[in-house]
Formats: sequence, structure tokens, C-alpha cells
Amino acid sequence: MSTVAMALAAAAAPAAMLVWSRAALAGAGGAGRARLAWASAWTLAGVAGLVALGWSRAQGLPGLLGSRAGHLALASGAALALALAAAWLWRREADTDSHDGKPARRGAVLAAGALALLALLLGQGFAWQGGESLAVAHWPFAWRYDADLPVSPHTWRRLAWAGAQMASAVLLALAAWRWRRWRIALSLAAIALGASVSWPHPRMLLTEARATSYQHSPLPFSDRELLRGAALYQAHCASCHGAGADGRGVRAASLPRWPSVLGPALFDNRLEGELHWRVAHGGDAPQDAPAMPAFGAALSDDDIWRVLDYLRLQAYGLSGGAGMPAVPAPAVALSCRDGRAAWLTDLRGLPVRVLAQAPGASPEPQDPRLLTVALSRDGAPVADADCVATGPQAWAAYALAAGLPEDGLAGAQFMVDRRGWLRARRLPGAAPAWTSADNVCGPDGRMENSSAQGLGELLGAMDRKPIPIPDIRRAPQGAGLPDARHAHRS
Repeated sequence: MSTVAMALAAAAAPAAMLVWSRAALAGAGGAGRARLAWASAWTLAGVAGLVALGWSRAQGLPGLLGSRAGHLALASGAALALALAAAWLWRREADTDSHDGKPARRGAVLAAGALALLALLLGQGFAWQGGESLAVAHWPFAWRYDADLPVSPHTWRRLAWAGAQMASAVLLALAAWRWRRWRIALSLAAIALGASVSWPHPRMLLTEARATSYQHSPLPFSDRELLRGAALYQAHCASCHGAGADGRGVRAASLPRWPSVLGPALFDNRLEGELHWRVAHGGDAPQDAPAMPAFGAALSDDDIWRVLDYLRLQAYGLSGGAGMPAVPAPAVALSCRDGRAAWLTDLRGLPVRVLAQAPGASPEPQDPRLLTVALSRDGAPVADADCVATGPQAWAAYALAAGLPEDGLAGAQFMVDRRGWLRARRLPGAAPAWTSADNVCGPDGRMENSSAQGLGELLGAMDRKPIPIPDIRRAPQGAGLPDARHAHRS
């Protein structure tokens, strides 16, 4: 769904709530009641759609509780609840001649309208910053759900029994409210049953969380930022974790705990935001000394994200993405024949093939179903490519993505889907096949590409299995673009 469509959906519910408030204040006569009923129905549909939108686009429950888009959905839901309460009061007092309820009813309607106006202002902010509005800024709980956490059947049975007890206590409380004759006895039974519920410890069902658990890097995933992350890693981390992040740094043997390998398994088992927190605040502390010092004073938040982005791309290069979350294609400055794009991210919406130009290699067959971006290390022009990225930074970033030294990258190819994610690659000297860790190339992770039919199957597989993660990264700006364009013209 586009940002424009999301903004319209974000504005629909509070706008309908304002209409509801106006209809309610117009009067409780026949025409007023009809307007109130229709406006309430449209409001209910708008809020339900907005909450569903927040759930699907803002990372589910974490997004609802921790992002601006989620706050908009919750504010609209609160407006709906307040409006339904006002409607109930209005209906209850409409057939009486008493005027005692009018101030309260009008106050409830005005409060609903004010809350709707707040939601409308949030929606306006959402429209201005659609991507950033989906970012989770804060997780408010000390625990989070982890689908990979093993939970024993005994714990599930205990949870089900505790839930049944609590539901019974709620039913007894409702019965006490309904039947006055048995109110004291039912209330005491509800209190006793609720107090006796034994819930399993959260550690048995959930994983410890941090305020930053669901945050993602907001920085551009660009060649310049990635190489800055590489330099920061070598300066601050390599002495312990090793130049290749293999845990074999020069200081590793002298530490009280051997440094961890910062490879694909790290990103498979931990959320990005929790990795960020760990770097900023330090590792677990054994009794004698901390496992890892806190780098929050030496590195800014953005610097830590740069290091993590670099490690993430390097891990993708080593494994092809096996067992890892999705990795975006590094954004590089482009010079295109038709001037359609200045950065690789400007080509979103189209499938893209990134080709590391090999000197003297035969031209790659062009395909009208995709765009070809050529990487030219020495700045030499490429005749048969739609766009060209020149310079050592772009070349170095894709060498990381290939898991190869820069001198061995020539001839490598990468397939980028319509949303900018790396989905498949062909390494130089390997079998003529596209390989992919997420099975976009088939159950065995390989797809022969000796004909246009094979490439068509790959493109179709990417469209059938899109990666739904929202893009919250900032757009790359400026760095290297004039040089790239000048090199291509020369």
C-alpha cells in the first residue's frame, strides 16, 4: 500500500468521527438520529480499517504500542469507544423530558470530537512522514513474545488452566453485578478465585525485552554508510571480535569470556534493536569482569547502527542470507541513460539486476522485464546497462554482499526485488545458476538461468513472495553523486 493510500486511511476514521460529533450535536430528532446512525457506521468501519492497517503495517502489536502510526490507530479506537459511550447516553436520555443528562451527553460528544481532531492531526503527521511513522520508537514492556522460544506442553497447560480460572472469576463478578440477592457471595467467590490464579513465570513464555527491541536502523543502507560502519568496526571492535568478525581478535585470548562470532547466527537469533542496546550498554557481566564494555559513550546511536548494518551485510555475503532476516540492496549513486534515477533506491517498483562489470566480458543479454545496473570499478562507461554505478565505494559494498574480496567481484550478479531487497545472486566462477537462501529460487535454493524462461521464473517467484517489512530508512543524499555522473560522461 502506498504512503498516500495509508495517509487517506489514517485520516478517514477521525474525519468520520468529527462528522459523527456534528450530527450528534445537531439534535436527537428523527433526522438527527438518522445522521447519527450513518455517521456512526462509517466511523466504526473507518476505525476498524485503521486498526487493521496499524496491525499489518506497523509490525503488529509492537507497532501499535510503539510507533506513531500505531498511536494514531489507538487514538482513533479510543475516540470510537468514547463516541459509543456518548451514543449510549444519548439514546438513554432521548425519550425522556429530563434535561439533566444533556450537559454530560454534550460533553461526551465534544470530547469525542476533540479526540478525533487529535487523531486527525496525528494522521497529518503520518502523511508527512509515512515511513518514519511506522518505526517503533519504544517498547513499553520488559518482556516480548518470541516465536522461536521453546515452550513445554506443561507450561501451555498451566497457562490454559490459569486463563480458565480468571475467566470464571470474571463471570462470577458479572453475575454479582447482575443479581443483587447473591451479590456478596458471588463477589467473594470471584475475589477468592482471582487471587488463587497461578500464572506461569513470564520467563517460561516470553523473552526479556528492551525499550529498543523492535527498533530498526533508520540510516540509508548505502555504500557510504556501510563503509563508515566498516571503519568504525575495525577501530572499536576488531581487536576482540576479529577483523572478519570471526571472534578471533588479537585480544580474544586475554578476555574473561571468548568474544562471540558476529555472523549470520547473530542476526537470526537477536533483534536489531536488542543488538543495538547490547553494544551501547555492554554485554552480560560475569562476576570478575564484563563480557563486553559499553560503547554508548564512544559511539553515537547512528554509529552503532552503521556498525550493525556493516556486520549484517557481511554476514549475508558469507551465507547468502541463510537463516537471516531480509537484507536490502546497498544503495549506490547512479547515472542512468534516461535520467530516471540518481540512486538505486529510486528504482523501487521495478526488478533490478546489479552486475559487477568484468573487463572484456561479453555483454549480458538485456531483458525488458527488468533494469540492469552495472558496477564499474574504474569508472569506465558501460554501453549495454540502463544505469551505471561507478567508483570504489559501490564496488566495495557489493563485494561485501558477495562475500568476496574486491578483486574477485567482477562477473557477480545480484537480483533486487521491487521493494529493494536482495533476493538472489550469481557468483563469478560458480555454476550458471541463481542462488537464494529464502528459497525464492525454488526448494533447493538454486535456479538455472541459461534461458529467459529461467529468469522469468525467478522474477515471478520474487513477486509471488514479497517481503512485507516496511521501509523506514532515510533516503541517501548527495555523497558521491557528482563524481559518479562525471565519470560516466567521461
